Amino acid sequence: MSGVQYVDAVLPRGKSAADIPAEDKVGDMLQEAVTRAARKWGPHLLSNNELVAIERAEKQGKYWLARLLEREARGRFVENEVSRQFKHLYNFSRNKGVDVEVPGGFKYEILSGTEANLARHGRRMAGEFFRMLTF
Repeated sequence: MSGVQYVDAVLPRGKSAADIPAEDKVGDMLQEAVTRAARKWGPHLLSNNELVAIERAEKQGKYWLARLLEREARGRFVENEVSRQFKHLYNFSRNKGVDVEVPGGFKYEILSGTEANLARHGRRMAGEFFRMLTF
């Protein structure tokens, strides 16, 4: 079995573990791209607006918010990098629920893999059957 990483215990209504593909070459390729993009990330890639927002949060003592803003910026960077590489092949959109849809109905979500991020996506996308591409 490849590194297929669909949500373990929670499957949408009408789906079973048998619906999880034994191989997912497209997903594996996308996961590799996500991992490469995440390795490129650094605070030097923050935009001026992102830097200002993070500094403002820190000055207000909201260190949790500063960390969240940086993680969100990193996520946007990773999504943009992967989209740039593959948007000519697959449907990328942040506005439709999942980040990537490919022919055959497979769906993928790019996420940081933190406990809070996984929980938020799990609640928001409870009815979706998708593979998590984590970094």
